[in-house]
Amino acid sequence: MRASWIALLCWVVPTLAVFIAYGISAGTGQVPTCFPFLEGCTSISGAARRDPSIHLFRATMLPTASVMVAYWILARAWLGQLGDAGRSRDWLAGLGIVGALFLILYVVFLGTDGQAYELMRRYGVTVYFAFTALAQLLLSARLRRLPQAAQGRIGVGLVRAKVGFGAAMLILGLVNVPAKNFFPELPVDNMAAWNFALLMHGYFGLTALAWRRTAYRVSAALPPAS
Repeated sequence: MRASWIALLCWVVPTLAVFIAYGISAGTGQVPTCFPFLEGCTSISGAARRDPSIHLFRATMLPTASVMVAYWILARAWLGQLGDAGRSRDWLAGLGIVGALFLILYVVFLGTDGQAYELMRRYGVTVYFAFTALAQLLLSARLRRLPQAAQGRIGVGLVRAKVGFGAAMLILGLVNVPAKNFFPELPVDNMAAWNFALLMHGYFGLTALAWRRTAYRVSAALPPAS
């Protein structure tokens, strides 16, 4: 089986889930209609926390979290196949897996009432975004340190694109707080979150292309008969 399918699912499923959930909520009048990437009229959570969009969101995002766990395990092994023997591979896999587990926490408590549940949601989504993005930044850094032959197999342009996506996410995170102070009348948090999610999930799509170019495959080997 081509490993690229795993990375592709990590890109396509959450991206479509967010867009469809927002379309349903906007179509039923539960949230305003706008272009959220530039207008931020609602948050991602706000677009997916009510019936019927929440059922679609949970049905797609919970399995996706499991796929993301597999993605990070495969990403660690892939770097090893490309000649990366650094311990940072363990860190990036660990961060990515923790992020995926907190995605489950976020989705489970999305749409629930109560201060404790709200705390669970906030921690869930914050750790999911932060740890996943950190793992992606580490992955980009490891790719940049690979031998030229290995980078050539992936494609130098693709490696640079992954670095660019990581840099854009970092910039979004850094400018979010001061932007809120300079433009208090704008929903900066919402706009930043929508664009951050688009970049973060799109990063998985770049990995899918990289895994396809390097012919990376998942195989299950049976132990020899005794």
